[in-house]
Amino acid sequence: MPNRALRSGAAAETDRRAARLDELERALRDEARLVGDLRDVLVHQRAGVASSDYRQVEASVLAMSRIVLTLEEARTHREAITATLANGETVPLGELESHLGTPLPEPLNAVRAAVRKVAGAAAEDIAINQRVLRRALEAGDAYLQRLFSAADDPSPVYCSEKHPSEGPRGGVLLNRTA
Repeated sequence: MPNRALRSGAAAETDRRAARLDELERALRDEARLVGDLRDVLVHQRAGVASSDYRQVEASVLAMSRIVLTLEEARTHREAITATLANGETVPLGELESHLGTPLPEPLNAVRAAVRKVAGAAAEDIAINQRVLRRALEAGDAYLQRLFSAADDPSPVYCSEKHPSEGPRGGVLLNRTA
């Protein structure tokens, strides 16, 4: 009887681990989708900057804020699943396989690689957007600098540039009675 209970306990633990691994795979798929959404928003932001559409840029900033918050929640969820798999320990995804002592299922490995790939591409997109935004700000500053430095100081009085003494000497006499 003890052998049967031991086998059923081991089978139950294997089933729980498989369910957690499936849950981790789903969580990683969600993260990959969110990072893909972030990349789309970054592209829209660059388009807004290129077309000088401040509303599009503002909308992209708001969308990015929402996505980043959702990504943070997804990361927290993934870490909780990983900790459950690792008996309460915090284990990075790259070390999960060695910590568990068994190979991860291939679908989980594939989605883990996909998350790494899309995260790397998103990091490149963010770097591009930072350069684009920095250049746009510099161009705006340079434009304002040229605008204000090219304008001559206006004269503090309302008169023509010629001084009254430069006109012909002598006066004109009008006879209003004639």
